[in-house]
Amino acid sequence: MTKKKNAKPEKLSIEQLIGVLPAYVEKLKQARELFLANVVMFGEIPGPTFRETRRSQFMLDRFHESDLHDVFMDESGNASAILPGTRRSNVIMVSAHADTVFEEDSHPAMLVGQDSITGPAIADNSLGLATVASLPMLLDRLGIRLADDLLLVGTTRSLGRGNLDGMKNFLSTRRVPIRMGICVEGADLGRLSYSGLGMVRGEIQLKIPPDYDWNRFGASGAIGHLARVVNSIMEIPIPREPKTRIAFGSLRCGTSYDTIPRRGALRFEIRSEDDAMLTELEGKLKDMIDEFSLRHGAEFKMEIIARGNNCCIPFSHPLVKTTRQIMDALKVDPIVTPSSGDLSALIDAGYPGVTLGISRVENSREENETISIEPIFRGLAQLVGLLCAIDSGHCDES
Repeated sequence: MTKKKNAKPEKLSIEQLIGVLPAYVEKLKQARELFLANVVMFGEIPGPTFRETRRSQFMLDRFHESDLHDVFMDESGNASAILPGTRRSNVIMVSAHADTVFEEDSHPAMLVGQDSITGPAIADNSLGLATVASLPMLLDRLGIRLADDLLLVGTTRSLGRGNLDGMKNFLSTRRVPIRMGICVEGADLGRLSYSGLGMVRGEIQLKIPPDYDWNRFGASGAIGHLARVVNSIMEIPIPREPKTRIAFGSLRCGTSYDTIPRRGALRFEIRSEDDAMLTELEGKLKDMIDEFSLRHGAEFKMEIIARGNNCCIPFSHPLVKTTRQIMDALKVDPIVTPSSGDLSALIDAGYPGVTLGISRVENSREENETISIEPIFRGLAQLVGLLCAIDSGHCDES
């Protein structure tokens, strides 16, 4: 990366900063080929949860190429580095999760078109990871040198059974004085998360025992039993307030057309704005599963694989207000949504933070997941603008 020896920190008023954002968009477009190359290369590296090492190593390679300080992979596989500021009195953290919902055999070559890129996990979260890895190059292109240190992190074990362990472990072991944090997701442009949503994530496992009585009333294979479980869960009264929902993620049963499956698993997630409601619904599901085991003679087991508490910074926090101003200047409509990702761990640890999206996505979490290229540069300008605003003190609480 070319160093600008005379580059000075951007110390603009919020009005001046907002005024230069459209120019940032146009300048960032000049880095299109280099940036998209990073996106595609990350996209073609598999990163299932707990097996993100190749992605983390590739991120370290990008950090070394940018001549960053303290390039490091910790025991959790998190890749991190520091872009030193001119004053170095504060640290701004920018992170993206490295893991994906796809297995290692689900990452073919990305399909790059004139206006889009298609491939599994390209939005969630290859684009986000490439954004964090490319930040030193992008800031250099814009001639921006921050006063604060910029701590760049690619976190592991964020999704599913990972339970945000990568971010949690990073924050507990790397005790740096973080001023504020920004979590980057590939999608969607306009996303503004400033709260972590309480959740309980689990799996209901079913096994038909060898001595199962197929003549008993209600006898069934794994599919029939789990279908009854789904129907029973859907009959549980869900309050409108606090906002609560139970979602089903997958149902896995069987291997052929003509064989009754004897095993199966149902993945679910409970989300609620009230932690007490989470506890209540978890208890109801456990009682239901115990009853099913006794009534139907099959072996049911409910395993909780992840939990998250409700946490937030106020809507009136200067970080949230400034983010909204920046989005408005870039003609980006805010999509306020709570996060169940790394932001939850960040805020729960006591650090102000937000999650931002970089582009538009179609076919989210499908193998033909597709991102639009044109909106990316507004998404990047939004991130850079917010970094400059934090660095200049516009996001600090009085």
